[in-house]
Amino acid sequence: MNVDDNVSLDWDNMLHGIRAQIDFLQTAPRSLYDQWVNMIANVPLPNHLYLVGCGDSYYCGMAAEQAFKEFSGVRTIAMEALEFSRYQLEFSETGDWLVATSNSGNVSRTVESVIRARKRGLQTWGISYNFEGRLAKEAHDTLFYRYSDVGFGPGTISYTASMVSQITLAAALADRVRPTSGAGTELIAQLTQMSRTLDQALEMVFDQAVDLGRRSASTSQIVVIGAGPNYATALFGMAKQIESAHHNTVGQELEEWAHEQYFCTHKGTLTIVLAPPGRSRDRAQEQLQAIRDMGGTAAVVCAASDEETGAMADVDLRVPDTSPSAEWLTPLLYQIPLQIFSYAFAQAIGSVMLGFDDRERMRVNFRQIFGSAIHD
Repeated sequence: MNVDDNVSLDWDNMLHGIRAQIDFLQTAPRSLYDQWVNMIANVPLPNHLYLVGCGDSYYCGMAAEQAFKEFSGVRTIAMEALEFSRYQLEFSETGDWLVATSNSGNVSRTVESVIRARKRGLQTWGISYNFEGRLAKEAHDTLFYRYSDVGFGPGTISYTASMVSQITLAAALADRVRPTSGAGTELIAQLTQMSRTLDQALEMVFDQAVDLGRRSASTSQIVVIGAGPNYATALFGMAKQIESAHHNTVGQELEEWAHEQYFCTHKGTLTIVLAPPGRSRDRAQEQLQAIRDMGGTAAVVCAASDEETGAMADVDLRVPDTSPSAEWLTPLLYQIPLQIFSYAFAQAIGSVMLGFDDRERMRVNFRQIFGSAIHD
């Protein structure tokens, strides 16, 4: 279905984007790392680094923040673009770094954050797919990632490309701050290895996630919960449901679910719990128990070998094992079942992606995101 000459609403686009992440992880990390090494070589290191964006570009910053904290040696904060440019910026310091991410390169709030940060004396870096976007024109320098165009649809490959572009900066910083440690090189190797891991995950979980999506078509309440870097994955899962199926799914932090959505959990609700090996696995198990105690349906994304956690859910979506010490990597992996779930769910309910069969909905959306006035 076409809404205009440039936008084709084809569900195969989303599926192609999901599969394209495998090749991107195989080929891109080393190249992106090398570009960052050259770009940052002569720029003074910051006291603070801000990862800024909107929507998926904000969530990937939240997901990547842990890698910066563990490896870069630079205090790093992920923030939504408006919150940064209009609330946090005045408390930043000259010489701090702003890393602004926008796949399109034209999101007004993200461009605004760069303009205002540059005038305040921050070093501004862009991350984008678009060589000709406003972001590239306003930032001091921009890293461009490339992947084969998969067509219009809810972001999948763009999310991974943005996250990997950020994490490779953490690797470049690690090798600059501690040049003999080899930390950055090891980090790049782990990113590249994730290509094989994602390939395995797709084979392991595809049919199950499709089945869960189809069986959930009549579910009115869906919640996705995760902690640490996978709080971002929960929000990303929420976004894919909204974009693909127009379903008002909730993304929530793992602990906060017990203080909020727990009270709305009952028979007929679905809660998807992200439970990778790491610091919050025990709390994820407690939440799974509570979901089932209240009569809700509990689905879990967990490690293939984690029989204990898998047995606590009604549906267990198993992905390849990762080390508990590499929890920073798991957002790249644990998003995969959520993407497949949304792909199947949307088709099961007969959805048109983003509701863009309605020209007015698309026009207003583009106005709100790309046409909003920039406060300079």
